[in-house]
Amino acid sequence: MRRILMAAALFSSSLAVAQYSPIQSSTKYMVQIDMTDLTDDQVDVTVVPPMMNEDTVVFAMPKIIPGTYDISDFGRFISEVKAYDSMGNELKVEELDDNRWQIINGKALYKVTYKADDTEDYKGSGIFLPGGTVIEEDGALLNLFGFVGFMVDNEYMPYELEVTKSQAIMPTTTLDILETSETADRFGAQDYFQLHDCPILYSDVESVSMMVAGAEVIVGVYSKEDVIDPKEVLDGIAPVFTATAEYLGGTLPTDRYAVLYWGRTRQEIMSDGAAGALEHFTSTVLVMPDWSDVQSLRHIVAHEFFHIVTPLNIHSEHIHNYDFINPQMSKHLWFYEGITEYNSLISQVRGGILSEEDFMDEMVGKMKSADGFNEHIPMTLRSTHALGIYADQYLDVYQKGALIGMALDLHIRKATGGEQGLRDLLIDLKNTYGPDTFFVDNDFFEIIDDFTPEGTRPFLYDHIAGTTPLPMADLLGAVGYAYREEKTTYEIAEPKWQATYVKARGDFYTIYGADMSDDFTAQFGFLKGDRLVSWNGEDVDGGDLPNVLAEWKEEAALGDEVVVEVLRDGDEIELKSYVTVTESSTRHILDKNENASPEELALRKAWLNQ
Repeated sequence: MRRILMAAALFSSSLAVAQYSPIQSSTKYMVQIDMTDLTDDQVDVTVVPPMMNEDTVVFAMPKIIPGTYDISDFGRFISEVKAYDSMGNELKVEELDDNRWQIINGKALYKVTYKADDTEDYKGSGIFLPGGTVIEEDGALLNLFGFVGFMVDNEYMPYELEVTKSQAIMPTTTLDILETSETADRFGAQDYFQLHDCPILYSDVESVSMMVAGAEVIVGVYSKEDVIDPKEVLDGIAPVFTATAEYLGGTLPTDRYAVLYWGRTRQEIMSDGAAGALEHFTSTVLVMPDWSDVQSLRHIVAHEFFHIVTPLNIHSEHIHNYDFINPQMSKHLWFYEGITEYNSLISQVRGGILSEEDFMDEMVGKMKSADGFNEHIPMTLRSTHALGIYADQYLDVYQKGALIGMALDLHIRKATGGEQGLRDLLIDLKNTYGPDTFFVDNDFFEIIDDFTPEGTRPFLYDHIAGTTPLPMADLLGAVGYAYREEKTTYEIAEPKWQATYVKARGDFYTIYGADMSDDFTAQFGFLKGDRLVSWNGEDVDGGDLPNVLAEWKEEAALGDEVVVEVLRDGDEIELKSYVTVTESSTRHILDKNENASPEELALRKAWLNQ
């Protein structure tokens, strides 16, 4: 009987081990995502956390992630959250809010299970598509922060992820691939930050790669219409990586980088227009139309890739110790996003991908776009409150932030006679800090000042922490460009009327409306139905009105009398007015000085490498 009882106990124990695999570790998370059935846009997830030492523990999904500046609440997309001990007994779970679940008797916790929906199905969810999740029958975009959570205060432990599947779809990712087969793939991450930051694209199209400046660049694509070739994408964007390496001194600050391209059909684009890109430390997610021109991807990829410098290698404590539940915003989004945007453009100019003329047009466009934001809010302040009161000002980091990058670059070039520029500052900061160290957010201006020539400190405090306009005329003048913030022009006013040309028995124009708020037009006293006969003595029948007005305008002067003959109720009458002028202004005029001095030309060459 004792042997029978022992055998039964051993059998029961073996069942428990078999049922609750993997075996719980004290040092890492074990996660399983079941993708064997992708037809309902939902997956089953099991999280086996490290052994907990507290009576009450909290499981969480991210409220927000780095690189996005909106609250996402990814806990909204998981359901049926349950917790179990190692014998299969269900533990009590209390939902605290959209993203947190409190588990009672945490010391007994073995696993947390739930179902995760893809965010694409939630129309109006506010989730930026490249920062969301997509599940299709033949592929998936796994931004893992939308599927996998963590135990609060235990985010810094390693993760081992297993994805099971029923099809021969292949993963593209910069996560370490520990094992892969037709039915399952295993991945490793050093902590939750790395796990969340390394998306996986599943597709039946094999990825391609090439070596650029010592780094492996990988491209994976999912194309529902089977029209996107990863080799064509890689060939199209490869010059961006070469130019970036040259800009940064010959090497790239990573040994592996992935571009994950999720193609959308015309019907999908027409339904919501959603597309875009989201950077990660070692990868970029592109959600783009299936028919995108590969060349048009270059600037997008250039911007996202430059985030490998900021913030991967240069970042403050707010990113280094990122809080996925209650994030603290840095003062320096102008640096993370604005400098990145500028670098993505200037590196293409220096690398011969973008012409000088196109680059200057881009920067003038940013000046005009920046006019749409509040110039009286310092960039540091709008960065700090990007999630709150200044959320509507956030996008200016891509406009004025990029202009700050250009101004800072020109300031350094001018002060050093062209010997140094913004890229030298970035290289110095990258070499000082790197991915494993951070600077203190409040000390960043002093740190920049230490690496740059005299005069940089007041530049930072006046134009970034303050609201003094950037000295564009002075800085662009130093490289042979004449800049004016505004230009006012005056032009002879034309009549503001609506005249219909009727081609019938005798061709004529008929007035059916006139703008009486315009002085020049109002003085005439047009009435609806007036037939135009002549303008200042010139017949306007036969469709000649546009030519007659153009010739008159060339000779007209302010105050001149203008006589118009009209046919009204069968009577031919004269209407008179006196010439006025209209005033208009143009913002941000930039002209290349063809008579630039040798010093200006030399500084321009040092800046643009042209």
